[in-house]
Amino acid sequence: MGTEVMKAFTMMAIALPTMFLVIVGFIIATTLLRKAFPATDEDTDES
Repeated sequence: MGTEVMKAFTMMAIALPTMFLVIVGFIIATTLLRKAFPATDEDTDES
């Protein structure tokens, strides 16, 4: 394989797991913030 292909595979091997870790980090942060600051009934009224 060419060096460009190997560079692409290397970047994919680093970037893809990093992207998923960032997404999971945001999910955890959102969950913790919702537990720390629960919404009141007034905040959830969408009518």
